[in-house]
Amino acid sequence: MKIYRVTPKNGKWIVQKVSDRSTVSPHPFTKKSEAEDCMFKLVAADNKSTIQEQQGGETVVEAFKDFASWKVNQSDQSTRITDHSMKRYDTEYRLRISKHMDHKVLLSNFNVQDMENYLDACKAAGVPFKTMRKSVKDIKHFLRRMKLLGKDPSMDNEEFEILNYHKVVPHDDDLLYRKEVDLIGDNQIKEILNKLYLEFNTDRNAANAFGIFCMLFLFGLRASELAGLKKDCVDFDNEELIIKGTWINQTYYNRTKNRGSRRRIAMDENSIRFLNLWMDYLEKNNKYSSWLFPGLKGDGPLSYKYINATVWKTYAKMGLAQIDVRRDGHVKIISSPLKGHPTKIFRHRLASHLISAMNANPLLDKNRVKTILGHTQFSTTEGIYGNKLIDKDRKKLADAKAAANNNSLIPNFSKK
Repeated sequence: MKIYRVTPKNGKWIVQKVSDRSTVSPHPFTKKSEAEDCMFKLVAADNKSTIQEQQGGETVVEAFKDFASWKVNQSDQSTRITDHSMKRYDTEYRLRISKHMDHKVLLSNFNVQDMENYLDACKAAGVPFKTMRKSVKDIKHFLRRMKLLGKDPSMDNEEFEILNYHKVVPHDDDLLYRKEVDLIGDNQIKEILNKLYLEFNTDRNAANAFGIFCMLFLFGLRASELAGLKKDCVDFDNEELIIKGTWINQTYYNRTKNRGSRRRIAMDENSIRFLNLWMDYLEKNNKYSSWLFPGLKGDGPLSYKYINATVWKTYAKMGLAQIDVRRDGHVKIISSPLKGHPTKIFRHRLASHLISAMNANPLLDKNRVKTILGHTQFSTTEGIYGNKLIDKDRKKLADAKAAANNNSLIPNFSKK
């Protein structure tokens, strides 16, 4: 029985339902062949729905919900993945999969057209492209898990690339590639570091502010890496800072964000000068704590909340932000020309400077740059060889990093 037909209307072509002559095409077509293609797609979609109703089976939405619950249940300290990372799949399900994925699509029939329909729905709902990109990555991971469980999912989307689906790809490269992090100029950095150094011995909060900014500037650390540093992470003998753990949600993890994040960063003279000063400060003020940045209370290090608030308070003092500090210590940002996470500004600054200096300095090759930043982008073999430095190169690499980052901006302090 014929359900649809192509018919002319006002000099163009449309698709109608035969039963009630209602228009079902999204818009009139200039060419009859275009209208016929639209009709064939409608017929195919109807046939697919009929097959699904007859066969039954688990839908993509149902399966992803179970998958997200399984991920959340894996978030204990015995695993390699943090609680936050696990719960993002639950967030993915609640905010996007359950709302924008067709609830009738079976796991065994999930094809490229279904993925594109899902992305269309996400875009219509205002989901940013970068979020959609992550969603596709999560869906592909989910499908691989379903295959391992023997659920026979359709793997049509295993090679799906969102950049090839131009309907949802932004025309503006800034929306496509740029991270929402602005860089601070050299003059502003110098002003901040000098001001904090002058206040260094004022009180513990002032000392912490100086220490936090120096570490972020010199090493481009993630906030969780900074908090997770212990005193034995400073290797003066080999002139290296060892990144081997993180502090997240009041818990120490003897692991890092990824394999590449566990690393040794060569120290230049400015880094060594600062860390000598900081160790002397700790010897006088917090001798018995094992942490490089001991917390104000208890046995743990400084919290993410404290580090975040300290950075924003400093920006506010320098006129780079307008903030409101609540009673519980939470900082609300009223306005600021800076975008993104406050601690990542220095990390992105270091990354951009290292990349810019790669052509001029042969020591700054891809492997060594990614090692400094704690990224995993190359094969295991490349990563292993890129992480190893012979003694004569270690000092040169430290100096190259220092020159690229303009480490001379740090105050010319002496031990206090």
